[in-house]
Amino acid sequence: MTIKTLYSVLGLASSAYQGDIEEAFNRVKLQYPKAKLDADENARIRFLAAQQAYETLSNPDARALYDQKLAKAGIKVNTQAYAVEDGDAGWFSTRNIIVAGLILILISGMWVYHARQKAREERETVERLLRLAEEEKRRQGDLQTSEEARRQAGFENAQQRQIAERERQLRLEAERLGRQVSAEQQNAERRAEAQRRQEQYAIEQRQRQEQSARRQAEYDA
Repeated sequence: MTIKTLYSVLGLASSAYQGDIEEAFNRVKLQYPKAKLDADENARIRFLAAQQAYETLSNPDARALYDQKLAKAGIKVNTQAYAVEDGDAGWFSTRNIIVAGLILILISGMWVYHARQKAREERETVERLLRLAEEEKRRQGDLQTSEEARRQAGFENAQQRQIAERERQLRLEAERLGRQVSAEQQNAERRAEAQRRQEQYAIEQRQRQEQSARRQAEYDA
């Protein structure tokens, strides 16, 4: 069984030109005047179906999307043009209109599903990119913190080396001054010892002179 499509609703082949679509819908409007639509429910349903088909197929973007949905759904398009006869409902029967409506709803549902799926995938992609950006930002922050800590540690180590070098220089200077003071002290002690020996020698010399004088006096007496 050939499935009715929006092209079939207007009595067109899927290869119809834009002008063919316009002419087909104009013929439908002529066949269904307002008085007839008000009086006949089935006629109104058929006209609404034709109007919906025209609105979709007259828009190049909507038509291209509809053709893609038909191809994805595996629906074979009937290329035979069906004349719209006022006296014969033919494919304009309520059953075929309902089938066409269901097909349109199915295709629209598939489009909505794919659109939502694509939107969800895009949202997940954006969220993943945001997470990656946040992780990269955190990583850069950690690297910066690590670099600052390394520079700070290097600065502190340099200060400690400077302090240690200064302390070493002060210690060497103190040792040098200590050796100098020690040498001066030793010299002073040597001089004092020499002075003491000289004084002791002088005392001993006077004592010997006194003893010699006493012996001489005793001898003379």
